[in-house]
Amino acid sequence: MYIDFHIGSEDEDQWMEGLEASEDDPEMSTAVRIQDPISSLGLEAPLTAEIGTSLKNALHQLQQEKQNCLLIVENGTLSGILTERDILLKVTGKGFDLDLVTVDEFMTENPEYLAPEDPLAYALNKMHIGGFRHVPIVDDSMVPVGLISISDIISTIADYFSREIINLPPLDRLVDPNMQEGG
Repeated sequence: MYIDFHIGSEDEDQWMEGLEASEDDPEMSTAVRIQDPISSLGLEAPLTAEIGTSLKNALHQLQQEKQNCLLIVENGTLSGILTERDILLKVTGKGFDLDLVTVDEFMTENPEYLAPEDPLAYALNKMHIGGFRHVPIVDDSMVPVGLISISDIISTIADYFSREIINLPPLDRLVDPNMQEGG
């Protein structure tokens, strides 16, 4: 027996549109592989700030770009990383004057990083072992060229398996555990 919670007609229409196949959607020929290089994700240039930037300006930049991580550079090379976790644990509620304090006072210095040609497996390993949600991607001169996050990896996987995800049963139908399923 199913308990049926009625979906509003607008929500139901949107859900049904998602199920319909579109001829405009290109089919992906191969799924992402763990040994594919990080550069295969097509990461955008990371958000950066120079050492000595006021925390107020850094927060404004994060809010303006709707990002949750800022790479800190010194003369163009990676020096640190400032994440929303750093802000929450080191800044919030401490009474700092955001115009006076600088990003280098709160950033994580010398963050672990990867190269664009490193496999995705390396990024997943660093994130899992280190408990990171973001890993900077740098070139041979230590200049940041990207930033990979766990949400980038999840989004990529979801793109490749979109049909499987779209075809999951609706969450509004719950199976009654007291009723026997099947024939």
